[in-house]
Amino acid sequence: MEFKIECTGILVPIDFSEITDSVIESAKFFSKNFGNKLYILHVIEKPPIMFYEEGTELLISPEEYEAILRAQEEAEKFAKQKLEEISESLTNEGIDHEIIVQTGEVVDTILDVAQEKNVDFIAIGSHKHGLLDTLLLGTTAEKIIEKSDRSVFVVKGNPLKKLEKLLLGYDFLPNSQEALKVAEFIATTLKAELVIVHADTDESFAHFKSVYEKVLQKKIKILEELKNKLEERDGIKVSFEIIKEKPSKAILDAIEDVKPDMVILGRRKTSVVKRIFLGTTASKVVKNSPIPVMIVRREK
Repeated sequence: MEFKIECTGILVPIDFSEITDSVIESAKFFSKNFGNKLYILHVIEKPPIMFYEEGTELLISPEEYEAILRAQEEAEKFAKQKLEEISESLTNEGIDHEIIVQTGEVVDTILDVAQEKNVDFIAIGSHKHGLLDTLLLGTTAEKIIEKSDRSVFVVKGNPLKKLEKLLLGYDFLPNSQEALKVAEFIATTLKAELVIVHADTDESFAHFKSVYEKVLQKKIKILEELKNKLEERDGIKVSFEIIKEKPSKAILDAIEDVKPDMVILGRRKTSVVKRIFLGTTASKVVKNSPIPVMIVRREK
């Protein structure tokens, strides 16, 4: 194995909703197997600035303003109590962790803490049906996936308890090559099976059948060589499949057929200033996948 993840840490933003336990349990799985430190983060949103900024006229009554402040204090008290319980449980299990409570804008705070702690990835959760607008922090989670400059792991309802089979979406580009490194590292460490899926959409663009067949055979040769190299070098079971469908459908079909424990996809890295929206393929997979999805960001 030529690649090794620097297991610096996992940022786990939680809001104490029904998915929180699954997100924490999934993060614990990684911590126990790879040694990642867990950073459990809860962000308390500030009231809109018009309500409390000094030097401005309040748009609500003083009584309503005081009620907002009391509600915020109660929220902080509740969060600290719940986080103390989580911390005690993690300590009892011998898991290295840090509890963080911050007040501010949720998305920016999560992204800032991720950079400050230099975590390997951010673990967020979605409801079982995978709708983006029902993610752990509502539209917040979708924005995290879109804007994060590092990898994001999306929990889909149930916690991750085993990684015996991984599904990798692969398109030969640098993004998926980076994802391959992560998949190889996980598969080698846990002795998991790796299934590589390539969505072949070239046929519709090839003007000559002979050209398409030549390209297809080259892809098969590359994947066979990759399979043999990983099996011989890492001692893991590897298979590949070329599916003539759009990438998102090919991956979702493969999930149903292969029944992996997790999907791994690659994604380009952008600067903090030039954060861009999540690619169509990854967003559709995250939205519809019944299992956890790891979206890997390129290092360079």
